[in-house]
Amino acid sequence: MLDYYLVNTALVYLIVGVSCTLVLYYAYRRDFTGNLWTVMIMAIVGSYLGAVIEYLFGDIITAMTQIAGHINIFPPIIVACIVIHIYHKVSSKKNRDNN
Repeated sequence: MLDYYLVNTALVYLIVGVSCTLVLYYAYRRDFTGNLWTVMIMAIVGSYLGAVIEYLFGDIITAMTQIAGHINIFPPIIVACIVIHIYHKVSSKKNRDNN
């Protein structure tokens, strides 16, 4: 059974992915393949990848601000934004090739 710590951490990374999606999707104002839902899935995956990077390289990035004493939100934000940017480049190239 999941304890409060794991559920809290997973919820924070989910919120980070969704908020990155909303900011970047409406800031770009361009068409993505699959529209908002695909971008949201990519950002959530990117957020969890950022959490894995933070886990692996936590010693290097301990100077960054932490929330609730144990969650570092900068790696998930950075990786979620990078994943959305890469997905935008790939989907815009695919759209140009189809037209």
